[in-house]
This record gives sequence, C-alpha cells and structure tokens, in this order.
Amino acid sequence: MAINRENNFSEKSTIFPLKVYRILIFFGFAVFLGGALTVPFYYETQTLWYKTGIDKVVLRAGQLAGLFALVLLVLQILLSLRGKFLEDLFGGANLMRRHRTNGVIIACTAICHVVLVLAPEGMGNLPIGKKYWPEMIGEGLFLLVLITVLSSHFRSALKLDYTIWKTVHRPLGYLLLVLVLMHVLFVSESFGQGAPRVILLTIFSGLALLVAVVKTARWRSKS
Repeated sequence: MAINRENNFSEKSTIFPLKVYRILIFFGFAVFLGGALTVPFYYETQTLWYKTGIDKVVLRAGQLAGLFALVLLVLQILLSLRGKFLEDLFGGANLMRRHRTNGVIIACTAICHVVLVLAPEGMGNLPIGKKYWPEMIGEGLFLLVLITVLSSHFRSALKLDYTIWKTVHRPLGYLLLVLVLMHVLFVSESFGQGAPRVILLTIFSGLALLVAVVKTARWRSKS
C-alpha cells in the first residue's frame, strides 16, 4: 500500500509540471498569434489607405488570413521537429496527428488569403512581372503549400513511395519557410521596417537555430 501511494505521488508530481508546461505553451502560442494579427491594424499597408467599405474589410481579412498561415507554418516546423521536450509533453503520435491537421488548416488559410487579397482588385488581375516578384513568390508558395498538403494526405492514393516522399517532404517544408519569409518581408509595407520586421527576423533566426541544434543532436546520437 505504501509503495502504491509513493507511485501515485510520483505520478502526480510528474503530471502537474507537464500540465503547467502545456498551458504555458498554449498561452505563448496565443500571444504570438494575437500579436501577429495586430500588425495590419497598427502598421497598415499603403493598399489599405486607398480602400473603403467592404473592399477594405475584405483586404484586411486577407492580410489576417496570411498572417494566420504564417504563424501556423512556424508551428508546423516545430511539430515536424518532434523534439524530446514536445514529445514528452504531447507524445509522438499526437504530434504527428497535429502536424497533419495543421497542414490542412494552413492550406485553407492560404486559400482564404489569396482569394480575399485578390477579390478587391479583381480575380483576373494577378500581379505578374519582374516588379511584382514578391507577389509571384507568394503565388509559387501557395502552389507548393497545396502540393505538400495534398501529397501528404493522398500519398497512398497517388502511390507515392514513402521513402522518396519523405526525402522530398522535409526539405520542401524548410523551403516553404524561406519563401514565406521573403514574401512577407517584401510584399507588405507592414514588415518593411520597424518592430514587425525585427521581430519576424528574430523569430525565424531562432527557428533556424533550433532546427540546426535538433538536427545536429540527432545526427550525433546516431553516429
């Protein structure tokens, strides 16, 4: 009986910090997301200055959808890393499920972003040309997101070899991160300078460092 009590106490003392860590992680994510979604309001783009009524509302909604997709893409990289800390908190299988679900949400928000941003200008007025290279990066990014998500969910139906798919999928995810950074930094005046630009570059630099540390640690453990 004494042994069982000690085991129960040990389990409770272990579970309580995990719950606290989970709450802190969800709170941190909520703060990050909330902060990102305030950018279009405090750092308006010039395109919003010339919009009124429903067009302005739709365009701002499109910007918010794009920022939501950006935050989820950062989360996607963290989920794909499956670091020991997150695996201890949520479990490896749970992280994989969240990774797949998050991918679908990213695709949906990307579609909303494209439709809502183009709607005020007319769906036929696609920005094409050398001077619109940030927008064209966004167009390529959109297509790659759809390809990545669809190939992940319909890999079996498409008869894609798992080893080949996995070899392509991982570096493609990091490429998406680079492309989204370039798109956001140069397509919108909101991130042209000031706090949003500094914070975004800091977050992406920290994420790149984290990926390098985790990958290096795994490589060393295998060698």
